[in-house]
Amino acid sequence: MMITNACSNSERMVAAEWEWIDAHHHLWDLSKVEYPWLQARGEARFFGQPDPIRKNYLLADYLADTGGKISRSVHVQVGARPGDELKETDFVNQCSLESAGSLPAAAVVAIDLGQKDIEQQLEAHLAFPVTRGVRHMIGKSPAENPSLPPFEPETWVRNWRRLADAGLAFDLQLTEDQYGAVFSALKQVPDLPVAVCHLASPWDRSSQGFRRWRKWMKQFAELPNTTLKISGLCMFTQTWDEAVFKDWAEASLEIFGADRCMLGSNFPVDSLYVDYEQLFNVWQNVVSQCSVDEAPDLAGRTAARFYKL
Repeated sequence: MMITNACSNSERMVAAEWEWIDAHHHLWDLSKVEYPWLQARGEARFFGQPDPIRKNYLLADYLADTGGKISRSVHVQVGARPGDELKETDFVNQCSLESAGSLPAAAVVAIDLGQKDIEQQLEAHLAFPVTRGVRHMIGKSPAENPSLPPFEPETWVRNWRRLADAGLAFDLQLTEDQYGAVFSALKQVPDLPVAVCHLASPWDRSSQGFRRWRKWMKQFAELPNTTLKISGLCMFTQTWDEAVFKDWAEASLEIFGADRCMLGSNFPVDSLYVDYEQLFNVWQNVVSQCSVDEAPDLAGRTAARFYKL
């Protein structure tokens, strides 16, 4: 991965031709799908106090935030009530049809991969053309993890293989204490495309935590089927700091390379701390420091390949 601050004017002009793909965002219509966490007004979550976003966030809202900067996007499931997962996928598919298949162009849907039989759910989600992957959070935060089901490698490996056989990807959200067990399990499913969400949840951003994170990300990068999403950092910093974002982005590019990194806004969750214009300006800055050959990968080409857009 080459990063250079000395791009020529002709090289920088190429930026106008890059396709920008937001590889991780959310939409929700509270009249169509029930989201318990969005209804729990006043209750804090691991990423902060979300009361300002506890309202509909529709395609029109996303378009207003992005201001025409994004040509295609990937919707990621966002915690619908158990039993409403298909309603969420149906809603997202309708949004995709409304935008001529572009915003979103793909959906990462919700299936409980901790259960023994996922065939019926898998078949039901695959009936929607927008379905490209699955996310089931293994970890959220040290505070919330005790309330989540334990990670059982045998069950997860079996279900990951089912996803791979179906041609789907997996969005991996986990915390540092789970890196070792999950890494060992993922080695058993080399055919499954895996997107490590939100920089692998870097809760410890001390110098020691950063070194540990780098060590582990180098191990995950040794699995050729993994990519990394440069997204969601505000959930862990609970503030916006451009310099901090650049540090983590540049380390990610150094470890994975632009052809295995994607940019995701995590909107509207990260809108609690940053507006889309600020975030996109930093994306442009980071991408413009890549080589001419690699810049389109980070801007959108990696996401297009990974999600088969």
